Amino acid sequence: MKKILILITAMFLFGCNEKIYTVEDFKNNKELLDEYRKKCKNGEIDGDSLNCQNSHKAMIGLSRPTNTGKWTD
Repeated sequence: MKKILILITAMFLFGCNEKIYTVEDFKNNKELLDEYRKKCKNGEIDGDSLNCQNSHKAMIGLSRPTNTGKWTD
């Protein structure tokens, strides 16, 4: 019985995690990027989370010049 309870608890805890988006996901979807930057800034999401880190990296990547000397979006 204990094993079943532990299994159910583990499934609940790991099943409720938020989807992790990659830097490329954020670069390709401005609305998603804006949504997560807002959530990270207002403390709705922990700033150390992967989504906050990846959204920050995407913003930095989008504001840097490319190797052709042109700025990205």
